[in-house]
Amino acid sequence: MILGSLMRLVARDEKMRLHLVAGFLGSGKTTAIIGACKLLMAQGQRVGVVTNDQGKYLVDTAFVRLADIPAVEVSGGCFCCHYDDLHARLAMLRDEVHPDAIFAESVGSCADVVATVIRPLLTLSDSPAQPTSFSVFADARLLHRRLLGMPMPFSDSIVYLFDRQIEEAGLLVINKIDLLTPEQAAEVEQLAQRRFPGKRLRRQNSLAAKSIAEWVELIDQGAPVMPARDNEIDYERYGEGESRLAWLDQEVRWTVREGQGRPVVIAMIEQITAAIRAQNWGIGHLKFLARGEQGEAKISIPTLEEAGWQERMPSLRGRRIEVLINARVEAEAHALRELIQQSLEQTAQATGATLSESRVTFFHPDTPHPTHRISASSATLNAS
Repeated sequence: MILGSLMRLVARDEKMRLHLVAGFLGSGKTTAIIGACKLLMAQGQRVGVVTNDQGKYLVDTAFVRLADIPAVEVSGGCFCCHYDDLHARLAMLRDEVHPDAIFAESVGSCADVVATVIRPLLTLSDSPAQPTSFSVFADARLLHRRLLGMPMPFSDSIVYLFDRQIEEAGLLVINKIDLLTPEQAAEVEQLAQRRFPGKRLRRQNSLAAKSIAEWVELIDQGAPVMPARDNEIDYERYGEGESRLAWLDQEVRWTVREGQGRPVVIAMIEQITAAIRAQNWGIGHLKFLARGEQGEAKISIPTLEEAGWQERMPSLRGRRIEVLINARVEAEAHALRELIQQSLEQTAQATGATLSESRVTFFHPDTPHPTHRISASSATLNAS
């Protein structure tokens, strides 16, 4: 447990705290991070965020910045394969923002974070920051299904990524707990305790200020420790899982009649979501950042449906509406591109709005090749 002791020592001796946050696509990591940053900023603390994605045009980065939170990104690949970029972004935040706390959120398809990111940050001599905590988020509903042995909405190779993320968690945050009944919430925690004896568990609703405050208090203590043993991971299966996910990023510009921005964006999201679900493609997440001349909105569609997002959509004033789309779906990338393009055209026909597309990219992630991979035994030797 030397690594855990080292993390607690870092938390006491270093002013700047670095909180690593991981977890599967759509588990609510970004919402929790923004809530935590707003809480710390209200206390007079300086914060920074490092976002991460396989793509290059990120809804999350834009949304974090809209909350007036300093944010940088590692794009085009995961932290583990772009460790030098992560190193540079952390140094940039440290030197330019002088934050009291940094939250670094790994892309939702990334696994093996402890060996490839956390241990290098803890043990390499030129590390710009050393982690205080490591939280892995899981959608409570997906975790509940998995622990009960129910069918998952993804192929086995993608479920393998989900399992490996949970396995290596220092702190497992069972998020969106409010979307389960009290009986289901108690059951998922009991099942997780039996499946992962000794693992630190936390039920959380990241939309509730009190729940966020409790999480921040916990991670600021540096209490969640690393697993004592290495995460057993098969990189061939890991790469296969990532390759089954299609990434699509694009910008859409709508020209609408005054007052029609909101209904056009709602129609677009409903059309895209329905088309993907009709194909029985597993949704990692669909994220949309819509901006009018006045007003903006971020809408997230996760793996399992969450009702009520239409009611939360604000009015988008003006005749020009810009939308940034991030889609992470188990599908063939070209097929996903064609389906979304057809959905956009159908939305234009149904609403009378004029459509313009730009900055479209779609692909499958490359096989992961970490810059560093440090085992528990090597970290122990370095720490001694």
